[in-house]
Amino acid sequence: MLVVEHKASSELERFCDKHRIPLIRLGKMPRHEFDRALTHHCTKVKLDLLCLTFDKILPPELIAHFAGRVINVHPALLPAFPGMDGLGQSERAGVRYAGATIHLANEFVDRGAIIAQCVVGLRRGDKAEKIGDRLFPLLRIMYLQVLAWFAQGRVEFDEQGRVWIKNALYGETPISPSIELPIADYACLPASQ
Repeated sequence: MLVVEHKASSELERFCDKHRIPLIRLGKMPRHEFDRALTHHCTKVKLDLLCLTFDKILPPELIAHFAGRVINVHPALLPAFPGMDGLGQSERAGVRYAGATIHLANEFVDRGAIIAQCVVGLRRGDKAEKIGDRLFPLLRIMYLQVLAWFAQGRVEFDEQGRVWIKNALYGETPISPSIELPIADYACLPASQ
């Protein structure tokens, strides 16, 4: 099932129709109504994993219902740049690398256990939009890989509550843990991957 907000791409309808995925588009509504509708639609079906891509804080009851099974995409390297405008924060801080993080969502904004991260080097004069343009292809494949790891049952937790992927390669750039999906079609990754 795919639940999207009113501003999500209209191409999602065609994609969902083609792949027989139920789609629910939530119209523009006050925040408390949105939270109630989102919680209702997500909790009435059996979901193994709740995967987020929008920029809203989830209602606490939804996080509690799916504890340890909610992944979020954050457009910055955590824990350094939490909250809104992560890439803008990176740009203004003068860092040499910016990135994106996929993490488990919990009751604290952008403070859940990190699953995977990707990085791009910043260039002189880079603005958040340009950084995002270079980052998005990496983020896209990283997100698909994280979903595959969950589907394969390879996501593990250590005694400190950190996430590790069983038998994954860590420490390589631009994505860590390293991508294992067939990457021949992903020109965004360097040849060494």
